[in-house]
Amino acid sequence: MHSNNKYDIIIENTINDWKISMMNQKQTEKWEVPRYSKSQINKAGFVIADPTSPKDEREKAITILNNWRAAHAYPLQVICSNLRKRNPDAIVVQRLKRLESIMGKLERFPDMNLYRMQDLGGCRVILDTIEQVYDSVCNYKSSRIRHIQKREYDYIKSPKTSGYRSYHMVYQFQSDKKETYNKNLLIEIQFRTKLQHIWATAVEMMGIYTKSNLKSSQGNKDILRFFTLVSSLFAIKEEMPICPNTSNWADELINEIMEIDKRSNILIKLKAINQAIQSTEKIKKTNLKNGFYLLILNYKDSSLKIYSFRQSDFEIAARTYSKIETEFIESADVVLVSVKSFDILKTAYPNYFVDISEFIGVLKGIMYNYSKYNKNARKIFESANTIEI
Repeated sequence: MHSNNKYDIIIENTINDWKISMMNQKQTEKWEVPRYSKSQINKAGFVIADPTSPKDEREKAITILNNWRAAHAYPLQVICSNLRKRNPDAIVVQRLKRLESIMGKLERFPDMNLYRMQDLGGCRVILDTIEQVYDSVCNYKSSRIRHIQKREYDYIKSPKTSGYRSYHMVYQFQSDKKETYNKNLLIEIQFRTKLQHIWATAVEMMGIYTKSNLKSSQGNKDILRFFTLVSSLFAIKEEMPICPNTSNWADELINEIMEIDKRSNILIKLKAINQAIQSTEKIKKTNLKNGFYLLILNYKDSSLKIYSFRQSDFEIAARTYSKIETEFIESADVVLVSVKSFDILKTAYPNYFVDISEFIGVLKGIMYNYSKYNKNARKIFESANTIEI
């Protein structure tokens, strides 16, 4: 059976199960609530981190994890709505962390407490300029919010060695209206420029198709170095600090980028990735406002499937998300996101639409501007343009 049909069946069964459960209950919360204790949540994390855990224990642990993750949806919605009001001209999106990403993080850091994981619920604010990023950060920090700021990281002024650049803040949710959520529900907010966003998108895309966790600095050394160098090039363009262990000079960065590309053909691979997947169905625009979208990028049959859910149907969306993730964890990249409208979905998540053309275009423009390397740079990009899929 085609995987797309399997997705449809899972969603249909989930909706039917949900309707039956609603008939058996007098009332229900619109949003998922935490149903397990701190010790149960942490124990679940340790079970998942241990690859030798028995199957039944692992299944129970994933059930606990899914509830704990879903419980972040209401705090995430509240914080993200506030950010949308404060940043009307920005792209503001939210997402619950993917199961595969959570499990991978727990496996990499087996001593980590799942109860304290800070990015199960994440909100991203994408702005045009560096100045707008810092203005938005300052505006939010000085606002009259009850949430408790727990951590703050400026990866723009102090980029990671991987090349990652963004401004992060972590808040513990606090509410007078919904005390049920006044536990250790942490929400991570990322502020970044569009240039930083297209870089991060290209890294994630390359990671998906090389089946390596490039975001965590795991994978081919040439690819990792390539993206670090490009990030420094983008940092120079934004007049911000470069990444550690890279040159301060754009021409030296370009020279090293070209040397790496000469032996590893990274630009050709990026171009191929950008062309390889086409959506298997015509995606129709919808007027769904602040709804949820389930994006399923299937590696095996090179297809993209999109399902939309009204905000009031979050429970169904969350259950579907968990089931499809669990069943297709080896063959598909699945994420449940909320955006203001369908129109900005592709802009916010271009990796799921296999669109990294903007990343390639910006890099090409910078490299073409350096006459010393213009001729060789043109050869590289012209070669990338002549590939056949």
